[in-house]
Amino acid sequence: MSDQTDEDEADRLLMANLESKASYLFVKEPYKWENLFQSITRELVQGDYDSIRAMHILLSTISLSEKEKILQIFEVEDIFDSYILEQLKGFSSISSYTKKNPLRFLRILFVIFTNPYGIAIKRKKNHIYEKTGSFLYNLKKIIRL
Repeated sequence: MSDQTDEDEADRLLMANLESKASYLFVKEPYKWENLFQSITRELVQGDYDSIRAMHILLSTISLSEKEKILQIFEVEDIFDSYILEQLKGFSSISSYTKKNPLRFLRILFVIFTNPYGIAIKRKKNHIYEKTGSFLYNLKKIIRL
């Protein structure tokens, strides 16, 4: 929801955990990261425990202090049940097994291209999914007027 100025972008990049193997996603593809974060959060709220690993990977892309802030919000706002919170706080093995869910994959892919969470993209759009997401976001704004 920021203005996405150069200063905002610099502040966002300071939140990155460059030690993470997945940091590229947070650093170079913030729109995709945000859509994934929203989608995985919803999957977890609906009780899809297999999404814990995906959330752990997303949280690993941000600094420890930012991760702790997010986990605190999850806890204070009572977003997840205690099992999910404990798994996110103590999760250490990225190689843990999760079953493949093609329907979840298709839902997330759909989300990335259609931007149902209303994520405004004010900076340069480098990928086709950013262009379609921005187009649909702007179309929704016009229709609501």
